[in-house]
Amino acid sequence: MTARRLGATAALLSIVQATSAMAAGNAPAAPAAGAAASVVAPALVGDAAALVKRIQDAAARLSYTGTFVVGAGSQVTSLRVTHVGHAGDQIDRIEALDGELRQVYRHNDRVHVLWPRLHAALIEQRDPGMPLPGQIVGGPLPRLDMYELQAGASDRVAGHDATVLLLKPRDGLRYAQKLWIDSATGLLLRTDILDEHGRVLESAGFSELRWIQRPAAQALLAEMHQLKGYRVERPAVVMTDLAREGWSLSQPMTGFLASYAVRHPPGLSGASATAEHGVPASRPAREVVQAVFTDGLTTVSLFIEPHDGARHGSTEKASQQGATQLLGVRQGDWWITAVGDVPRATLQTFATRLERRRNP
Repeated sequence: MTARRLGATAALLSIVQATSAMAAGNAPAAPAAGAAASVVAPALVGDAAALVKRIQDAAARLSYTGTFVVGAGSQVTSLRVTHVGHAGDQIDRIEALDGELRQVYRHNDRVHVLWPRLHAALIEQRDPGMPLPGQIVGGPLPRLDMYELQAGASDRVAGHDATVLLLKPRDGLRYAQKLWIDSATGLLLRTDILDEHGRVLESAGFSELRWIQRPAAQALLAEMHQLKGYRVERPAVVMTDLAREGWSLSQPMTGFLASYAVRHPPGLSGASATAEHGVPASRPAREVVQAVFTDGLTTVSLFIEPHDGARHGSTEKASQQGATQLLGVRQGDWWITAVGDVPRATLQTFATRLERRRNP
């Protein structure tokens, strides 16, 4: 999760659904003997998918609150995070501590984004492509074949003992990720995204973290639904797929699979959908199709819309903030925007292979 994702819409949220939940009123159980070592047990080291599953499960079952800090280039953003795993439900509240006051609530797959000063709210289904603090993207792949998992040294993050692990890519299409995992619970405490030379492009982690012993699930839900006096927008996002929209990739991208695709309506909803990924938030006059691809650890989004000379111009546009690359290119009557925490060359390959097959 990068700093530029804290803007217009449910950019803070796109939650990875995981399994079990902690029983109400309990703090995290003390780890059994050997539990800390299990994070780097021989059966796990080298198995990236097992690591991701452990992180997902920890985020689902634990209840915690803390301060989460994201550093991307010269920009630093702080968030106040509360997460409750309660009776099978996942409930979150995230408040941006810098800039415009924004509050984001999530109850399972429903997301409320509130701007209290403006008395404005956005209500939508979650975008499964982006994780919360303490979580990881994950994905539909049963294995993360394009990464090698390497064990590192022990460390401490926000006062918690941590095991450091490196997910090293096997090709140049993706970045390495260095993870700090809470040794007792498996919660993801910090993530660094590294370029091909090992330099940190972006770092995100807890600066303060404590467990919640008596999760106040109903109180969070009551806050989430206090919308009296708010101007509420409910964008009608429609699930779809590339083929149905008349598009396809001429060749598969190694290690990436199609995750999902949606049609964002024109106006504010479509603009906010692109703004959360760093695309300028001018209002498109027509629907925007978003297709998301994942390698099981990171995602690439392709936004497809009719070309608008006033908004897009005619020349290629590229930018970078932290680990996030953005590339905009014209393809005939269409404008393609590719966004992802991957090298720019990866986005260029995606955009080049995206082909118009027919009119839907």
